[in-house]
Amino acid sequence: MTRWLVALVLVAAAVGIVLLDGSMRPPDTALAERVADADPGYSARDAEIIETGDDGRPRYWLTATRIEQPPDDPTVTLTQPALRYLDKRGGSWRAHALTGTVLPGRDVITLDGEVQLDGMLADGSAPAHVETTHLEFDTKREVASTSDKVTIDWSGHRLVARGLQADFRAETLQLESQVHGRFLAQ
Repeated sequence: MTRWLVALVLVAAAVGIVLLDGSMRPPDTALAERVADADPGYSARDAEIIETGDDGRPRYWLTATRIEQPPDDPTVTLTQPALRYLDKRGGSWRAHALTGTVLPGRDVITLDGEVQLDGMLADGSAPAHVETTHLEFDTKREVASTSDKVTIDWSGHRLVARGLQADFRAETLQLESQVHGRFLAQ
């Protein structure tokens, strides 16, 4: 029994010496520099980003149930993003989708999956509703565009087309191709 107790005390002492020796060494500076240089990424739930213009007023709000940037990947992914945009003339637009991305160095927010865009021009005209599967919103140029199929409901009329470019500054909407619609007398 005494031999086992002496052996156990010797093993515990050896483990203690090894642990103390490891903590007394200076840190590996090369490893510390690599860790400091690495992009740690981030993740946020129920997040909101607000971009303001030169005048300090909000230009757009971007919310998402989850915003993530993986380590060492500059692409930001969005889960259930919603974008609210106010143009300079007082028009208000809202878009939401299943997913989205913001690429590094770009001022483009990409929305994908069951994208819906609703809005009204400042002149108070009837609200517009757009549905598509993909939409890119350029926050600097203030243009929303897609090359996918779009359905537009506006003033009681429905148009279906492939491709759309909506310029919020100029208040113009351009449909690219395969435009089909029906205007009924009111």
